[in-house]
Amino acid sequence: MPRESRAADPVEPGQPLPLPSVRSYVREVVAAVVGGAAADLTGPDALRELDMDSLTRLNITLRFDQDLGEIPTTLMFEHRTVDDLARYLLAERADGLRRVLPPPPGPSRTPDHPRPEPAVAVDAPATGSAGSAGSTGSTGSTDDIAVIAVTGRYPGASDLETLWRNLRDGVSSIGEVPADRWDWREFADPHPGQPGPSRGRWGAFIDGVAEFDAEFFNILPVDAVNTDPQERLFLQTCFHLLEQAGQLGPTTHEPSTGVFVGTMNATYGRIGATAWPSGRLTGANSAPWSIANRVSYFFDLHGPSFAVDSACSSSLTAVHLAVQSLRSGECRTAIVGGVNLILHPAHLAGLAAAGMLSSDEACKVFDAAADGYVPGEGVGAALLKPLAAAVADGDRIWGVIKGTALNAAGRTSGYAVPNPARQAEVVAAALRAAGVTPGSVSYVEAHGTGTGLGDPLEAAGLVRALAPDRAPRAPCAVGSIKANIGHLEGAAGIAGLTKVLLQLKHRQIAPNAQVATLNPKIVESSALRFPRALEDWPADGPRRAGVSSFGAGGANVHLVVEEYQSVPPDPTGEPAEPAESAHLVLLSARTEPQLRHLAAALARQLADPGQPDDLAALAHSTQTGRRELPVRLAVTAADTASVRAALTAFADGDRTPSVRTGRLHPDRAPGELLDDEDGQAYVDSLLAKRRLGRLADLWVDGTPIDWSRLWAGRPPARVELPPYPFEPVHYWVQAAREPARTTDLQPAAPAATVPPARTTPSGPGGPGGTDGRAGTDGRRALVESDLRLAACGFLLIDPADVDLSADLMELGFDSVSLVQLTGRIGDTYGVEVEPVVVFDHPTLADLGRLLLTGFADAVDARHRKLTDGTADAAPAVGDERP
Repeated sequence: MPRESRAADPVEPGQPLPLPSVRSYVREVVAAVVGGAAADLTGPDALRELDMDSLTRLNITLRFDQDLGEIPTTLMFEHRTVDDLARYLLAERADGLRRVLPPPPGPSRTPDHPRPEPAVAVDAPATGSAGSAGSTGSTGSTDDIAVIAVTGRYPGASDLETLWRNLRDGVSSIGEVPADRWDWREFADPHPGQPGPSRGRWGAFIDGVAEFDAEFFNILPVDAVNTDPQERLFLQTCFHLLEQAGQLGPTTHEPSTGVFVGTMNATYGRIGATAWPSGRLTGANSAPWSIANRVSYFFDLHGPSFAVDSACSSSLTAVHLAVQSLRSGECRTAIVGGVNLILHPAHLAGLAAAGMLSSDEACKVFDAAADGYVPGEGVGAALLKPLAAAVADGDRIWGVIKGTALNAAGRTSGYAVPNPARQAEVVAAALRAAGVTPGSVSYVEAHGTGTGLGDPLEAAGLVRALAPDRAPRAPCAVGSIKANIGHLEGAAGIAGLTKVLLQLKHRQIAPNAQVATLNPKIVESSALRFPRALEDWPADGPRRAGVSSFGAGGANVHLVVEEYQSVPPDPTGEPAEPAESAHLVLLSARTEPQLRHLAAALARQLADPGQPDDLAALAHSTQTGRRELPVRLAVTAADTASVRAALTAFADGDRTPSVRTGRLHPDRAPGELLDDEDGQAYVDSLLAKRRLGRLADLWVDGTPIDWSRLWAGRPPARVELPPYPFEPVHYWVQAAREPARTTDLQPAAPAATVPPARTTPSGPGGPGGTDGRAGTDGRRALVESDLRLAACGFLLIDPADVDLSADLMELGFDSVSLVQLTGRIGDTYGVEVEPVVVFDHPTLADLGRLLLTGFADAVDARHRKLTDGTADAAPAVGDERP
C-alpha cells in the first residue's frame, strides 16, 4: 500500500492509535509484498504458514521502512506474528503510524486514566505528627525512597508472616546440615587443636532449593539443571515481589526497573566439577552476574542490572546502589535483594578452618558465650520507588529509606578485625544523608555476627554515632536477625532490612533470641539497650531505624529507614465512583491444578477474620497488576463471602453458576475473534455498561480486556493476594558417585529405532510422496525418532514424551541451544542445517518436514544404512538428569 494513499487524513498527533488498526495495516503490507489477501492473515500462525524466505522478509521490512522511517533489518526475524509486529510498531514507530493510518471513524470513549488512591502505610493508620528532629512531612524529602513491596524465604519461614511470628517469639531456626545436602560427619572436625563438638555441623537452611518451575520461565530442563539454584530461587522470588506490587499486568509493567542483587557464594559448579575426572564435563555453573540479568531478561526490564559482592554487606550495598540509581533517574523502580545458599561442604569447611564458626547450634549475638557465627540460607527482595512517585501512584508503602552510606574500614590490627571508628562514621554519614539527628533513631538492626570481639566493637561504634543529642532515659534498642536465622552472608543485609520493615508494620520490636547474659564488654547505657522480650515500639513521630551490614575486610554499609505515615485523602480531590453492587474476581494459572491451588489459597485468605472485607479492592487487585496466564477463572459476586464459597467449590471440583472457566486456545491468537475496530468497540461498550458476565466470558476465552477502564476515579487500595503456586520440579546436577574413569566423555546415545519400511503413501497432505524413494511412513518415522532423540537431552524427558508440535522457543530453546540442536540434526544426516531455519520451522514437526523435503537424499541414505545396520545412532545430549 503506497504511503501517499494513507497520508491524506493522518491521525492527529497525540491521538491514541487503536491496536486493531495497526494489525490491519501490518496485514495489508505483508499481503501486498507476498501477493495475497490481507483477510487470509488473521490466524496466529498466518505469517509462519506463508513459508517466507529471507528475501521476502527483508522486502516486507523495507516496505515498513518506507512508510514509517528506519526499521531494523531483523524485524521480521524477531517478531514472528502479526500481533508481535503490530505491538512493536505501535511502541517504536507511533509517529510514523499516525502519518499513514486513517483517523478513527468517530470519537471513541476513552475514559481518563484512573486517578490512584493516596498511598497507605502497611497496616498502619496515620498517627501523630512528624515531630521528631529531622523528620519530614507527609511526602518527605525529594530524595526519599519508598519500599513498595517486600518478600522472601528464610530458614523456618517460607513467607514473611511466618518469619515475623518466629522473630516475635524468639525462635531459632538453626539445625544440622540436612541429609539431602551431605553427611556433615564426613567433613566436620573439632576445632583445631581442641577437643569438643564438631564445627561445620550446623547451619540455618531452607527447604526445596532444588525445586524450580522451569517450564513457567521458559527454561530448558537441561539448562535448569545447570543453572545455580541461587539464580533460580531469586527469579521466582522476584516474580512474587512484582506480583505483590501489582507490576505484572499488561498496563502496569514498568520497563524502567533496575535489578541490584547481593551475593557472595558460588559453589554449585563445584558439585558438577566432581564428575570431571570421569570425563563428564558438566555445564553446571555459578555465575553471579546471571542472577540479576536473568531477572531483567525474563521481566523485560531495562534499568541497571548487576550483582554485588562486598562479602557480608553485599545485599545492603545493593540497596545503596539502587537508591543512588533511583535518585539519579537511571530507573523509575528498582528490585533489590540478596540470595545465599550453602550447597557444598567446602562452604562450611573453609569457615571452620578459619575459626569463624560457632561451636554449637546457636548464633549467640551480643551474648557472653558468643564464639562464632552460624551460616544461614535465604532469599529476599524489595521493590523501591521514589516516595513522591509511590504516593502519586497509590502504592502500598512498607517504609521509607531516608539515607544510605558506605565506606571501608581501612587498615586495622587484622584483616578480619572490625574498625569501630569507621563503623561509627558510616552510621553518622547515613544520618547526615537522611537529614535526621542521631537521637531520633530508636532502633538499630545491627550486623551482629555473634563473635566475642566483633559484637563489642560494633556496639562501641553505635554508641559513638548515636549518643549525641540523645534524650536521657531514651536508649536506642539494638537487635540482630542472625540470632534467629543465622548469618545469611551475601543476603544478610536484605534480611535485616526485612526485619525492620516487619517491625514497622507491627509497631513492635522483636527480642534478641540468644542473649542469656549480655557480653560483659558491652555495657547497656543511655545510648544502647538490648531487648530480651517482645515490646511495643513507642514513638512521638515516625518510627525510625538504622540497618547495618559489615563485610569481611571492612566493607561497611548503613541505611536509615523510617515509618511512612499516610495522609487522609484530600476531600476536594476527585471522588471515588459510587459503590457497585457486583464485582468480578479473576484468577489465572499455567495449569488447572495450579489454578485450583490458587483458588483454594485465596478462599482460605478470605476466611481469615483479619482479612479486610472489601470486595472492590479484591476485584481491582485481581484484575490489574497480575500476569494473565492461559488457564482462567472468573467469579461474579456481590460480596466476599460469595467469592469465598465459589472459589472453595471450584477448588473441590464442584461448579457454581457464578464461576466461569476457560483457557487460551493454542490454535488462535488471544482475542482473534474481536480483532478489529468493531470488536474493540463492542468490548468498549461492555466495559462502559459494566456487563461483567459477558466480559468474564470473553476474558476466560482469551480476549484481552483493559480492566482499568472499570475503575474511573480513585480506585481502591491494592490488597495482597496469595503468591502464584509454582510447580516444583527437582533439578540438580549429578555429583560423582563412582571411581573416576578417563574414558567415555559422555554417555552413549540410545540407538535409533529403525521403523519398518513402508511403500504405501502416507495419505493426502503427508510428507514424502510416492516418487520411488524409501517408504514414506518409514522415512517420516525415522526422522521423528531422530528429532526426538536430539531434543530429549535438552528437555530431560524420554524421547517418546517429546512434543513434536511444540514451539521450540516456548520450550525454552535460545540461540545457543538452537545452534546445538540443529548441529546434532545436521550431524545425524551429514548435512548442514542452519539455525536460522528455526524462524521458518519453529517446531520439531516443521523441521521434520524440512528434512523430508529439503534433504530427502540424506534422509534416504540414512534410512538405507539403518536398514542395513551400518548407520551410527543419532547423537543426543548427554543425560543430565538430576
